[in-house]
Amino acid sequence: MIDIAKIRIIGGGGGNGCVSFRRTRALPKGGPEGGDGGDGGGVYAVGDGSLNTLLHLRYQQLFRGGRGGHGGGKGKTGARGKDAIVPVPLGTLVWRLEPNGEKTPIADVLDETPLPLARGGRGGRGNLRFANAVNQVPLLAETGDGGEEAELLCELKLLADVGIIGKPNAGKSTMISTCSAAKPRVASYPFTTLSPVLGMVAQRHDEFLLVEIPGLIEGAHKGVGLGHDFLRHVARTRLLWHLVDGVTGDVAEQWNMINQELGMFSYELLEKPQLLVVNKVDAMTKDRRREVEEALADLGVPFYLVSGMTGEGVEPLIKQTMSLMKEMPKPVTAETNGPVVHRPKPKYTRPEVWLENGIYMVDSPQAMRLLAMANMRDKRVVLQLWREFKRIGVASALERAGVQVGDTVRVGKIELEWA
Repeated sequence: MIDIAKIRIIGGGGGNGCVSFRRTRALPKGGPEGGDGGDGGGVYAVGDGSLNTLLHLRYQQLFRGGRGGHGGGKGKTGARGKDAIVPVPLGTLVWRLEPNGEKTPIADVLDETPLPLARGGRGGRGNLRFANAVNQVPLLAETGDGGEEAELLCELKLLADVGIIGKPNAGKSTMISTCSAAKPRVASYPFTTLSPVLGMVAQRHDEFLLVEIPGLIEGAHKGVGLGHDFLRHVARTRLLWHLVDGVTGDVAEQWNMINQELGMFSYELLEKPQLLVVNKVDAMTKDRRREVEEALADLGVPFYLVSGMTGEGVEPLIKQTMSLMKEMPKPVTAETNGPVVHRPKPKYTRPEVWLENGIYMVDSPQAMRLLAMANMRDKRVVLQLWREFKRIGVASALERAGVQVGDTVRVGKIELEWA
């Protein structure tokens, strides 16, 4: 089963603002009417109950929000970009991979509520937004912002009611096939089951979802055997069937070893309610059965003697499980601090200026968005551009850096001569 997948997400870019003027027969020299660009579409994770694995994310690893529409005349704002949806199974935890190698949980998908993963870019302003008492013929507009980008790690933790845990070859696959319609592969060697197996157990009007967790061995909490690959699936179960082999080995030792591994991986797993299930009672001699019952009596925990092969003792186990399910809380709490809150980028950021190879370099997103759409051959545009540079602080930052008349100033990829 594919329960880990990496994807890349990109929010849609905002649309460009428009430079337009009202021109009618009655108003041959009307005022500005260029509208703003639309915001780019975001990227959202949505739970899909029909999915059981993350296999589909191996084939589509890039999700991109739609670009916002460009602004138009008559003050028309561009359309908002279409959101991109990342469908994932219920129980998927989404991490953002940071540049330093760390990962941060940003979404825990427990239902079908869309959870934001990346924000789309803000649309650029049209020339209508630049009009004022001094500048009544604005010739400037902005390009749209780019959307957020991120590398994500999706990790599936199955949402099941009951998990079957135990050592390899304890009979877990046979047990789930007896209790449900699941048909896992069964063989006489360890680690026959390489993926969690789900099965629905129904009894009259009640039912619960049962998951077989592949065999755990000593050192599983360190990743030995199938270790970390499947211990994560135990975390979301409400109750555990702790299966031990009643024919071979010390049943008390099997019980203690698995519980020790659970506790070392996460103490919360050890606190989950368990039912001790002694399997293969059909192959036990009378003396062996007496020996097992005495050993478990000394252990002081309730237990059930069953046979996954013949079905002996399974009915009381299911009834007890159904009874416990009604008493236990159903909801699973999210492992994040709630959905990510995407706050809009600040409209103004302080420009940064430094001298490099005799050229004054300017880092200002506002200035770059204006320059990208400016017609530098029009002297009126250049004049308005310098006014905007003064307003947003680019001019004062250059002066503080020591710029002189005739020096070259570079904003993005565009070079200007300071005058």
